[in-house]
Amino acid sequence: MENSIIGQKINQSLHEIYLGRVKAFLLEASDGSLVLLDTGMPNSQATIIKYLNTIGKSVSDIKYILLTHSHIDHFGSASELKKLSNAMVGINEKGIKYVDGSSGIKLPVVDKKGLGMRFLLSLMKLTLHIRKPKFFKPDMVLKEGVFPEQIHINAKILETPGHTEDSISIYLPDSKTVIVGDLLFGKPDKLVLPTFYDDYIALLNSIKRIKDLEPDLICVSHGKNHNVSDISESNNTN
Repeated sequence: MENSIIGQKINQSLHEIYLGRVKAFLLEASDGSLVLLDTGMPNSQATIIKYLNTIGKSVSDIKYILLTHSHIDHFGSASELKKLSNAMVGINEKGIKYVDGSSGIKLPVVDKKGLGMRFLLSLMKLTLHIRKPKFFKPDMVLKEGVFPEQIHINAKILETPGHTEDSISIYLPDSKTVIVGDLLFGKPDKLVLPTFYDDYIALLNSIKRIKDLEPDLICVSHGKNHNVSDISESNNTN
């Protein structure tokens, strides 16, 4: 792997970029163009561009921005990067209303998580007052199936709801790698369920679907990437 302070190359065509508590991923297409998966919180574009420069690329090389779901730490810099790169941005149909501003910011569901989670939600709301995202209209609707041919990447979009209703994963069959967004969180020794989720049963069903693929590597947006055998059967994320 090629390491840098702000990211690393995972395999021949996949990179991860560190944006504080969350990561973005970068795919290199066969024609040299780039596909950015998620964009971090608002004002993360400078870090993403800095990483591009370390690998000899520029923001104009980004042709597509695909969002794994509609939480602010995943789409927060999409509007700015779209303007800078002229890339096409895609998200699942159920997430459009949250990134175009018609339904406001999507917040985690915390009704059954106790006082600690409610306090965390309050902190998140305060953060949103400070780091407000810019809304935008997506160019593409991401749905179950293969990538459009014009992206020049052998990949498949998987609808994997649970964390949110609009969550998707990206499967790369050539390297048997799957990028799951927040479907799972990476601890040092295992993969666990996320702290927040909209639908517990849907989450478990989506995780089972990922396990059934028997991938060699599961890439997560928060924490360490792992092998499929490291998925914990426990719901304990503490």
